[in-house]
Amino acid sequence: MVRCRMVACREKLDDGKQWSFYLINDNDVPIDAAVLFEVAYEWGHLGNSELTDVRITDLPPGGHALIWRDDGSGAELRMELSMHVQLGGSTVRLQFEFPKLYRLKNLKLVDGLDKPGWQVAVEARIT
Repeated sequence: MVRCRMVACREKLDDGKQWSFYLINDNDVPIDAAVLFEVAYEWGHLGNSELTDVRITDLPPGGHALIWRDDGSGAELRMELSMHVQLGGSTVRLQFEFPKLYRLKNLKLVDGLDKPGWQVAVEARIT
């Protein structure tokens, strides 16, 4: 079983963007590799997507990594981040769905990240 969380945090860094997305490894073993390959946006039945190729490697158990920065325009839409995660020689596809982030207030501190954010937990069975 692969267990991960993706956390959206409202953060102003030096890049002019407003939201950071962190991947958290909730497994007992390191994630060998993770590739964010698509970020999709949806408003009602309309949507678009952006193909990406953001890679991280060797994410330790309990570790986190910044995997995506959004300029804030996606915060007004539903977002879905799709990635492949390789763990112990097997690869699974994970999808993390986020609500309209701009509506969220008083975000809670996220365990393992120590930042306020909106977290989405996903589990996938290795086949």
